[in-house]
Amino acid sequence: MVVGFGQTMAPSMDFGTEGLYGIGSAKPQEIQQLRFSNTITLDKYRLTAEGEAFFGVTEPLWTLLANNSFNFFLLDEKGDAFIAYVGAVAQNNNVSINANTPLTEGMSFLALDVLDSDGVSVLNSNSSANFNPLASSLAVPLVVPGG
Repeated sequence: MVVGFGQTMAPSMDFGTEGLYGIGSAKPQEIQQLRFSNTITLDKYRLTAEGEAFFGVTEPLWTLLANNSFNFFLLDEKGDAFIAYVGAVAQNNNVSINANTPLTEGMSFLALDVLDSDGVSVLNSNSSANFNPLASSLAVPLVVPGG
């Protein structure tokens, strides 16, 4: 069931990276990725009561978001899903009020996993093997093969 559409989207992957330090040096001795957190934030225009009535909205959005999980699909220009955020649960909601612009509402969701177009978790894929090891140390944009 399609719940709605957003005007903009901002994905975020937090790896929970922390440096482990020893006595006598300000440099980390080791860097560990301790946890993986997928967040997706959707922004949409906040509708007036008349706009909500036009689109058939009968209850506030937060009542739909509370105690539910969702799957979000990012579609390419052909309408095919290339990334799926699975089991996403609402994390927070905010409204942006600026002068001379429409009100926008942002909703962040924390997802259980992110799947690629083949249904493979981005954490389980071996896509990092396709990168040139030297590219990680260069200060130039990284081009993904086939991307």
